[in-house]
Amino acid sequence: MKELVCHINTAYAGKPTTTINLEMPAELLEQITRTAALEDTDAATIINCFVHQGLENNKAAVKRLEFAEHARKVMKGQGINQETIDEIFIKLVP
Repeated sequence: MKELVCHINTAYAGKPTTTINLEMPAELLEQITRTAALEDTDAATIINCFVHQGLENNKAAVKRLEFAEHARKVMKGQGINQETIDEIFIKLVP
């Protein structure tokens, strides 16, 4: 897993950061803490790494959703009935 931790550090090195409060089940935090210990790092790094990895894995899905939202706006702007738009997108976007 060292590769995973290093990847996030190099991907965002030198970029601005912000702090958030995050509620999660205690059991999940315990798992994260154990993983961090195995990686010789801290829980925040592991959480950032997993979030980054999840976003990378879902990049294509996000692009499809962004395109769908744009297409909806264009159709609505062209005067296409909302019911028709909804019918089209029910088949395209699960």
